[in-house]
This record gives sequence, structure tokens and C-alpha cells, in this order.
Amino acid sequence: MQRFKFAENRIFSVDGHPFLFLTEENAIFEMAADLEAFVKGATPLRPQPLSQLMDRLGGTEAEKRELVNALLKGRVLVPEAAAPTPMASPDPAAIDLPLQTLVLHVTEACNLGCLYCYHGVSGQGVGPTRSMRLPVAHEAVDFLFAHSADLPEVVLVFFGGEPFLNFGLIRDVVGYAREKAAAKGQRVQFAATTNGTLLTPEIIDFIHANQVGVTVSLDGFEQIQDRYRPFPDGSPSYRAILPGVRRLLAHPLAKPTVARVTVCREPFAVPQILDHLLSLGFAEAGFAPVTSENPEYQLDADGMHALLEIFKLLAQRFLEFARREEFFGFTNLVDMLVTLHEGEVKNYPCGAGLGLFAVAPDGRLFLCQRLTGEASLAMGDIHRGFDRPRIAAFRKKARLSQKTVCSTCWARKICAGGCYHEALVREGSVQQPNLHYCEWIKRWIETGIQVYGRLASSQPEYLDKLSLLRGHGAPVQPML
Repeated sequence: MQRFKFAENRIFSVDGHPFLFLTEENAIFEMAADLEAFVKGATPLRPQPLSQLMDRLGGTEAEKRELVNALLKGRVLVPEAAAPTPMASPDPAAIDLPLQTLVLHVTEACNLGCLYCYHGVSGQGVGPTRSMRLPVAHEAVDFLFAHSADLPEVVLVFFGGEPFLNFGLIRDVVGYAREKAAAKGQRVQFAATTNGTLLTPEIIDFIHANQVGVTVSLDGFEQIQDRYRPFPDGSPSYRAILPGVRRLLAHPLAKPTVARVTVCREPFAVPQILDHLLSLGFAEAGFAPVTSENPEYQLDADGMHALLEIFKLLAQRFLEFARREEFFGFTNLVDMLVTLHEGEVKNYPCGAGLGLFAVAPDGRLFLCQRLTGEASLAMGDIHRGFDRPRIAAFRKKARLSQKTVCSTCWARKICAGGCYHEALVREGSVQQPNLHYCEWIKRWIETGIQVYGRLASSQPEYLDKLSLLRGHGAPVQPML
């Protein structure tokens, strides 16, 4: 007789209401009180026949059967030898994935001297640099379309250095990529990450005319921006950047623009920074602790604790905005809520080395833009093609199932070990999980689940809107 068990789970209480989080499914269900007692009383549970499980329930036979069927459908109850979930397969390490996003490192040059820069010398820019030449860029575009299979849409990202130092190439490549897309019957989207120093009227008109999605790396208001992101000669950058940023955001054709903030030694300033950036007209701002081997800029344990508490306060503000059916552009929480709502199950932390690669100025392929130039992580080149044995080896080693220390973590299918670049800098290998902020991530995810539970109970349609904002379709999470 087939026996069943409860799937690996964790129970959260949100305003007195129990929520069940399924680890393998990344699914959240609100539970009635009697179901909570049933789950708590039977977890961990030795596998049992369904008839014995039903004996533990109250109600009529019809009610018991209906509930058990719902639990089976939701994969809360699973067979004793449960097969991998449909979302966990096929194995990306074993198949030829189409290329969806290609990041062009159009120049290594940068006109700022950020103190915490991971690509150059602190405060001195990036030193001798190379820029991508037009034939290489065209070949990269050809490579993208040649490896995109039948995807309806591909994405071309311009990155640097400061990418708009090579604006002439970007302008040409956008037109070239549009021609290629039209010839193949695909759509192409463009994106760029800039430090904001070169937002001239010409570049801004180009950005909006071509619907280029822009992320501006800006650390906040004048005092902090100038402290950490000066020009190489030490002169302040904030007032030099601000007029261009204002023009970009005020343009009549402006798309929602995002600010990306690196957090160093002032975690307590994050709320003021967020307010300031939103007041400038940014749609959202995302915050990331600095990735640096230099302890002078790293957040220590007290700093990380302070940042978590600040994030929790911002989560409360997000809920206040949501109750008024308004949007609060705190990217970190928006991304978390959409991940939970979509039930995204991660076997890898991100798309790097799967459907996303970066191209160096010389045409070599790397896992992502932040790892461009790491010779040990080169994955072929656009001239001769992917180094498939090396990619296969990376995918096999980087897969969550290979990170044994993560195997008992309830948050593993949301985190998957964290950023590869962060792991390389702090843990010594892209295949290592980021143990230095493991507990931090779990507590932040708990906060996200709390916010998700409140919205799911009171405003589920608001979660649908967030998913649509990130380009997802209909919601997939049922509520028991």
C-alpha cells in the first residue's frame, strides 16, 4: 500500500494566521487552525497510508477526503518516495539552453573613481582599459541571435566601466540588433547600467527613442555619493550628475528608471537615501551591501544587523503604501514578493551561465558582467563559440544540490547559495554558498514571507499587480 508524508515545510504566523511554506516548492498556503494543528501534530511524520492520515482529521468522511485531496494537489502531502517536482527538471546542466540575455562589456574605462570599485583600483578608476570595437559588437549580436533558438524575445545589455563612454558603438549596435531581430522574427530589448555622468540631451533622447531600460548607479544624496563615488581626482560627482539624471527622469517618453545603491558604512541612511531617490523621480531603488575584500568598506556584523532592521522598517512602509493601493519602490522587497508569488524554485542563484552570459571587449564570454575578466571563468568566445565542456562543468558544480551545506536550509530554493561574484570575493569560489550572510538572508526572507502573508490575506490582487510589473502573467499560487 502506498504511503504518504508531509513535504518539507516551515510554518509562519502572520498576524495570528498560520501560513505553510513548502521548501521544495517555494509555495505558501494560508491554513485554517485545524489544518495547522494537523500539520504540527504530524511533522515530522512517518509515511503512512492515506487512510491512517485521514483518521487524524475531524469532520465527515467527505470533508476529510476533500481536504486530503487538496493537500495532495498542493503537494503538501507527497508519496513516501516523492519524485522531483516538475519545476526542478529538466536539469540545466544536461541540456543546451537558449541564450536570452547577452551583456556587452562595451568598455572597461570609467570616469569615476569609486572607493569600493571591484573592477579597478580604489579611488583611481580602472587604469589601462580596452573598449569594444564595432566588428566585435556586431559579431556578439550575431552570436546572441544564433544561440537564442526560438525565444520570442532577447535582451542586449550595455555595461562597463561606464558604457556611454562608448556611445557611438551603442548607437550603432542598437540599430544593427533591431535589423537582426526583424530578420529572425524576434523582439529585442535593450538595457544599460550607467553612473549617470554622461547623460547628455543627445544620449537621453537616444535612450528614450529606443526604449532602453536604464539603471543608474547612484549612492544617494550628495554627502554619501561624493564620499564613495568621486571622480578619479577626488572631486565630487553628485552635482555633476544631478542635471542629467533629472533630464532623464523628466523626459516625456521616460520608462520607469531604477537606481542601484551600494551600501557601505551608513546603513542607517538607507531610508533617507530611498526617499531622496524616489523624490528625484526614480521608480525604484535597490540596495546591496558592498562587495569588497577591503574591510574598510565592508559592513561588519553590527552594520549588517542594522541594515536588516532598516529593511524591516521599509517593509512596514511598503505595507502602508500597499493599503492605499500605492506603490513604494523598494526593489529588494518587490523582487522578494514576486519570487514568492510566482513560486520561483531556484536550482541556481541567477541566470548567469544558463541563459545569460557577458562578452568582454575582446569577445571572450564570461558567466556575468561582474565576473568579466576572471580568466578561470571564461566560457569560450563569440568567435569560436561556447566552451561547452567548461559550461557543463560549471553548471554541474554550481547546482544547488552540490552545495551540501544548503541541503537542510528551509530557504535554499529561494536563495540557492547567493551571488556568484559575492561568493568568489568572500568565499573564494563561485561554487561556494555565501555563508557569511546566510543567517541574514534567511531573516530577510522571513520578513518577505510576513509581508507576503499580510498581502495575500487582505489584498491578493496587489501581489498580482507586482507580478505583472515584473513581466509575469497570471498568478500561480492557490490559497487553501
